[in-house]
Amino acid sequence: MPESGNNIPSHIPGHILVADDEAIAVMALERFLSRKGYRVSTAGDGNQALEIHRRDPADVVVTDLRMPRADGHGLISGLRALETIPAIIIMTGYMSPEEEAAIPLGDRVVVMRKPIEVDRLLATIQGFTG
Repeated sequence: MPESGNNIPSHIPGHILVADDEAIAVMALERFLSRKGYRVSTAGDGNQALEIHRRDPADVVVTDLRMPRADGHGLISGLRALETIPAIIIMTGYMSPEEEAAIPLGDRVVVMRKPIEVDRLLATIQGFTG
């Protein structure tokens, strides 16, 4: 990464928000993305993720679909109601045809099946953050 004269990186790749109730998965993604230079915030459910995003907007939200209290569907709905909508990467082990039909897929929403291939995840995030 290029650096400016004062040893501060001249380019910061972006802010990633990871929402998943599986603590080990969250820690692994946080560590991986941080090592790639991203600023990473984490949340254990959709409500917490939406609250974090409102205070500190993320460039990309990586979310599980199935979480307690507020799931990925609720988070996606909440994000889409905001003025500035981040790119969304949905991680899921299983998605019913009804769930898939309900997700507003497009150029800023991607679904990835678990287990997540981190190289593919990184390439997708890089595509969103430039």
